[in-house]
Amino acid sequence: MFFGRTRFKFVFIGAGSSVFTLRLVGDLLGEEWIEGGAIALVDIDPVRLAEVAAGVRALVNHNGRDYTVETHGHFAAALPGADFVFLTYAVGGYETWKRDIATCTRHGVNQSVGDTIGPGGMIRILRSIPLALEITAEMERVCPQAYIVNYTNPEGAQCLAIQTYSRIRCFGLCHGTPDTAEALAKEVFGVEPERFRYQAAGVNHLTWFTHMTIDGADCYPQLMEALKTSGYGDREPVSRDLCRVFGLYPAPGDRHVEEFFSAFLRDKVIEDRDLTWKNNDFTVIDGWRAADTQRLHGLLEHGEGCEGFLQGSGETAAHFIRALATGEITTEMVNVPNRGYIQNISDDVVVEVSAFVDAFGLHPRTVGSLPAAIAAKCEALGREYRLLVEAAAECDRQKLLQATYLDPLCATCDYPEALMEDLLQENLHLLPEGWQN
Repeated sequence: MFFGRTRFKFVFIGAGSSVFTLRLVGDLLGEEWIEGGAIALVDIDPVRLAEVAAGVRALVNHNGRDYTVETHGHFAAALPGADFVFLTYAVGGYETWKRDIATCTRHGVNQSVGDTIGPGGMIRILRSIPLALEITAEMERVCPQAYIVNYTNPEGAQCLAIQTYSRIRCFGLCHGTPDTAEALAKEVFGVEPERFRYQAAGVNHLTWFTHMTIDGADCYPQLMEALKTSGYGDREPVSRDLCRVFGLYPAPGDRHVEEFFSAFLRDKVIEDRDLTWKNNDFTVIDGWRAADTQRLHGLLEHGEGCEGFLQGSGETAAHFIRALATGEITTEMVNVPNRGYIQNISDDVVVEVSAFVDAFGLHPRTVGSLPAAIAAKCEALGREYRLLVEAAAECDRQKLLQATYLDPLCATCDYPEALMEDLLQENLHLLPEGWQN
């Protein structure tokens, strides 16, 4: 369907994630073999949507490609004829995320991010999955051959829901593992990234390096000492400790991986160890967002920064599109349902593994078995996500309650049922009517 084509329709749902959208568009514009097509931007915030559209048009004009840029307040108007649909939405937006964390904190649950696991990730699943299923139902009607490229968190739950309840092809992407690999190469081993090769597998935001080499020679035996002498282990102490305990180094860094292990997010431990990533107070994220807003306004008001958006985001969606359309093989990390790729994790658990991509599609690599303890952790998350996805699709309080008692961060809460009930009540206006009962 895509091989040999040079024109496409790209749809961005959640385009109000302004700088992220501009970076992804910049990646597409950087693919010189793509002659043009349509970029359809979808967001429910008309002000934000207009700003992003102006930014995208500025990039298109600067680049000189033949793209039309559309804006839509609802995805249904954007989807006809779509080839690739990027999901970058967060139902409720930034302020709802902040409220989630505040509620969880009030109940004694710390979360360094709150978008993947823990009660913050759980309520996000309840909000995001119904919209994903509405989008896929419409795609089955008007663009059944299109791919979904998912960036919405929690990645594993989102991909699981789409592939369980629809026939739409979907894969999830995250830059965390390749970014960590680059950091290990440069900051730990002191070599250029192209000399460092790795294999990794696990679940999104908790992926484990199973192999790492420099110039073809195994460098894993030197890792712990290199973490110490480089000082990187002191900057990422949770990842270092997890490597010491489980035998493999995790990605994508302490901010995410510590949420899977509640021992690191207890008040006394955070204080005693003075962990960099404590309970999320959004100070750092507010700073990131302020910088992004400044970049956007610089582009809109002064025409500044086009080249910055066009030099590459570090995301890999454009690599996949190039492989599908040209046959040029690429290898990237993807989130897909397990089909024996990790032998000691159940099928249908959404895992993050490397995959070859060519004109025929995605071909995830079989990586064998993970160490038993790591596989157990991944399996537990997969089963929790299964319950949560079903709870979201069916408005099932019993399954939500079961997942709550399984969740590692909810274990730090005295009354997890009360916490989840508070989150539900605060989010009823963003949830299907089935939760009203």
